[in-house]
Amino acid sequence: MRQSTKVLAIADPHVAAALRYIRLHATEVKDVVAQGTISRRALKRHFTKQLGRTPNGEIVRVQLERAKQLLVETDWPLPKIADRAGFLFPEYLSVVFKRELGITPGEYRRQQK
Repeated sequence: MRQSTKVLAIADPHVAAALRYIRLHATEVKDVVAQGTISRRALKRHFTKQLGRTPNGEIVRVQLERAKQLLVETDWPLPKIADRAGFLFPEYLSVVFKRELGITPGEYRRQQK
């Protein structure tokens, strides 16, 4: 997976560590809290304060970016893209796509080509 070119200055070391982990492992991550030293509740609070979204929201955001990249750069079918982007089900990828972008993955692919 290509590294994000976005660099954020995050003062909170717990959030910074969790962000690094998410960006490296978002397509396979199951539990960010297990990688850190603070509780789930505390990490969620820190994340929301620093970024305005939860750790899970960041995971989904990174997964969605990966899916968008794969839709443009490959001709893979949606189930393969969903799997490679870290979504358990292609249907969930479609739901997230529609919710976040207002279009389906197929529409996104057609618009980008």
